[in-house]
Amino acid sequence: MAAIGSIRKHGILLMCIIGIALLAFVMGDITQLSEVFSDKYTMVKINNKKLDDEYRVRLEQNSALWKMFYEKSQLDETDFTQVHDMTWNQLLEQTIMEEQLKKLGLTLTKEMLEEISSDMVASLYSQQPNHLLQRLANVLAKQVTMEQAIGFISNIEDYRNEPDVRDFYLAYKAIERFSVIDAQRTRFMALAQNTVTFSDEAARYFVSNNKTMVAQAVTILASAPQFSEINATVTDKEVKEWYKQHSNRYKINENSRDIDVAFFPIQPSPEDLVAIQDTAINRAERLRTAPSVEDYNIAMMHGQLDSVYYKRGDITIDTLAQLIFDRPVGTFIEPFQYENSVWFYGKTYGTSKRPDSLNIAYLVIDFKTDRNPSSQRTKEEAQAIADSLKNILQKGGDIFPLIPDYLGGRREADTTVWLTEFMEPRLYNSLLTDNIYTLDGFSDFRIFQVLQRTPLVEKRQFVLYSEEIKPSDATIKSIRSQAIQLQAESNSAEELKMNAAQKGIQVMQGQNITSMMSAILQLQNVREIVSWAFNPNTKIDDISDVYNINNNQLFAVAAVRNIHKKGIPKLEVVRHIIEDELTAKKKLELIQNTISEQLNSGVSVQEIAEKYQAAFMDSVRLTFGGEGFQNRGIENPAIGKIFSLPTQQPAAVIGKNNLYVVSVYHYNDPGEPSANYTVEKSALRNAVAGRNRTENTILEGLKEVATITDQRFLYYAR
Repeated sequence: MAAIGSIRKHGILLMCIIGIALLAFVMGDITQLSEVFSDKYTMVKINNKKLDDEYRVRLEQNSALWKMFYEKSQLDETDFTQVHDMTWNQLLEQTIMEEQLKKLGLTLTKEMLEEISSDMVASLYSQQPNHLLQRLANVLAKQVTMEQAIGFISNIEDYRNEPDVRDFYLAYKAIERFSVIDAQRTRFMALAQNTVTFSDEAARYFVSNNKTMVAQAVTILASAPQFSEINATVTDKEVKEWYKQHSNRYKINENSRDIDVAFFPIQPSPEDLVAIQDTAINRAERLRTAPSVEDYNIAMMHGQLDSVYYKRGDITIDTLAQLIFDRPVGTFIEPFQYENSVWFYGKTYGTSKRPDSLNIAYLVIDFKTDRNPSSQRTKEEAQAIADSLKNILQKGGDIFPLIPDYLGGRREADTTVWLTEFMEPRLYNSLLTDNIYTLDGFSDFRIFQVLQRTPLVEKRQFVLYSEEIKPSDATIKSIRSQAIQLQAESNSAEELKMNAAQKGIQVMQGQNITSMMSAILQLQNVREIVSWAFNPNTKIDDISDVYNINNNQLFAVAAVRNIHKKGIPKLEVVRHIIEDELTAKKKLELIQNTISEQLNSGVSVQEIAEKYQAAFMDSVRLTFGGEGFQNRGIENPAIGKIFSLPTQQPAAVIGKNNLYVVSVYHYNDPGEPSANYTVEKSALRNAVAGRNRTENTILEGLKEVATITDQRFLYYAR
């Protein structure tokens, strides 16, 4: 009762405490919910559609396809960056097209998708196969016959859960998706092309401007030495006015960062080099005094002795080839350093005259095992057949009529193979002494017959030991300590740069690094640094942890110098760009004034070319509507001004980056337009709305208005 009274006495205070605790609890839940509903940790979102899982699936499929086509077991950082870009572009394009097609009621049904897939597979049996699927079939056909490869692909869905062929299945799904995207693009772009029309007025305007001229022309570079003393300046007012009128020119289309990276190469110290050399010399001396090479191998736990014979051409290091072949067998190979990366030492111990390779044919007699459940033979039955076939061959029988019945999964055309001792040393040695040899396998017997031998050449056996020249653990620890010290004493990007300079540490300053890049200038494989820089919690002047780059090749400490967000940047961000542009523009104007004065005084175009050591072009044909390569590289802004010049009056005309001195001989009459402007409208359509231009313009336009969240750097988040 006393306790209850105490609670009642302090009831108001207790309610306040409970209320605060309850509020904290509720706010905690709200904070967690806000993270769930925010896009802070969303990797990919297009027009309010979260696509993280879809992106990961496509990335896995595209990665498998890339590995298949480029015969790689793993993708390096450069490959993976390209696969990321390909996956993103596909996902973005397809998502946008699907939305547009859905609005038009043209969504591909399940039946349509199945038909696209069926047609893709069926094309393998036609004269015009799907080129990607054909390429995949060719990869698979390196292991089985082409018929088996196509059969496998035709029933690919039966293997979707088989781990042994998972990469093939994923690669197939990537190709299947490409076919769907192609079908969607064809439908969508057909509609887009048909929406483009041109009026008679547009055609008349096109005709009136589609004229040509013949002229003299000279291209003057502002960087020519003769103009080195011409200096131009711009005022703050001019910069602000230019930015006000042209700010859209500097629009940033993708978030980026300026990242400074101080790096510490991990290299052996002078003490390490001495220690490694001493180790190589001491171990070489131990080999020299060992009772035999076999005893040394056992003592040093180097494993079984290599029994392979090598010819001189197999040795790619000239110094080593001389030490092995130009001295008697049994000679000790003195320690020598190779390319500052390794010490070698060793000994020759055998020699023989041997063929370099053997041409062989073989039969495969398989039997039923867990690995080969489809065979109809027992091991005993296969053994009896193998013995019989070997007996036939030893009595002079021809192996070739037997091969079609005992292919063992080979193509029927693959009847012979050249065998070197590097491929199968035990088999090779056996065939040197026996033209007919049987090899017992896990699920078959193989009977080999030697058909041909290359000429005998001198070969030698040798052992070669190495001591890699690499930094010691103590050296690595010391270099890492230097990196940690620089990190600890730097509180901004500028401090990192200054402190590094004082210590003689090199700094790479990467500009406009986007989130999916894996390199900063010459520094490769810096994916971790880029991901850190794009972490939502990383701000300007933040200093990173110490990173180990390229598997102990260097340590690195990074700082974010600037963050550039999508959209129109502030004036101060692009001020230096504008100042450079306006200064260059003003310098061109001053050069134009100088040359115009000379032209007005009677100096010819050819004399101008000679004076400024520029190429003189006479009787050059220029086209108003032509591409740059058709107009001798003259910039389009200058072409417009040139076509307004009167004839026989030389003038200096400014382009975007260069100045052009031109004298027009005459203009060519474009002639009468075609009936109903048919030809002109066709030319106009090709010039303005050609297939590629239309498709790119439409897709880029749709991307511009789409709401896109691209935070794929979160893919690498730990």
